[in-house]
Amino acid sequence: MTLRWWACVVAGLASQVALGQTAPVAAPEYEDTEQVEAPPMAPDAPPELPQDAPTPRPYAGAVWTSGHWFWDGAEWRFKPGAWIAPMPGYQFINGYWRQEGDGYRWISSGWAKPGSTEVEFPLDVVSEEVETAQAPPPVQTEFQPPAPAPGTTWAPGYWYWSGNQYVWVEGTWVTPPQPGLVFVSPRWVQHGPSWTFVSGGWATPGSFRVVIPVYRHAGIAVRWGHPGYFLYSWHRYPMVHRYYGGRHDSPRYWRDRGPRNSHPASPVREHRRGGGRRHH
Repeated sequence: MTLRWWACVVAGLASQVALGQTAPVAAPEYEDTEQVEAPPMAPDAPPELPQDAPTPRPYAGAVWTSGHWFWDGAEWRFKPGAWIAPMPGYQFINGYWRQEGDGYRWISSGWAKPGSTEVEFPLDVVSEEVETAQAPPPVQTEFQPPAPAPGTTWAPGYWYWSGNQYVWVEGTWVTPPQPGLVFVSPRWVQHGPSWTFVSGGWATPGSFRVVIPVYRHAGIAVRWGHPGYFLYSWHRYPMVHRYYGGRHDSPRYWRDRGPRNSHPASPVREHRRGGGRRHH
């Protein structure tokens, strides 16, 4: 076998490989799975929690959700605590930052079954207190498309104040995170010369008090100092945008079985720094 013979063999094999790489072949079939967004991450530990005493309880049974630090991509900011209506059959679990490798991952707050620390409905509660002296424009007339699926509810559009102008948030079909909940639309309430924004979301039947808030306006750009800055900073994360629009309608769970701070109405807060829990 001469050198020329070996050269021909190598050339023949190479041409077959090239043919195999360029010839059209059927693509393998994969199961269509829903993409799950990653929770927030931070490059270092959050600062010590400041004093964040609960404000006066707005109504009987209201649950205090503790404030926490959040990473806005450039620095740590503090989101104060807020009140939320109780969700029957659930207790509220406060979120915290857990060290993972060189960074910190946010373990979401939300509603869990009594005696469990496994959050079933991840959410974050914001006391927005958006107020302006400028009255909202008339509500826009919207085209309501057919319902995409049984059990969905039409959530009408509304105006939101960005700090210097009103921005229209379009209506959409929404799916309840749990059967039996009813949707409460956001609204503006006039108090003397000022207008105050009241967020919407999911409530128990016969009540207007929200147990699972929905922040459809979270993507509207606002600056630091605006009550909605936390929502704008974190609107890409599930706990802010989970319960409306497309594939975010169906609940998905963060399964974390580590120790959590749970309470029906407790002001206790926590975060983890360097792997250890700190209570305040």
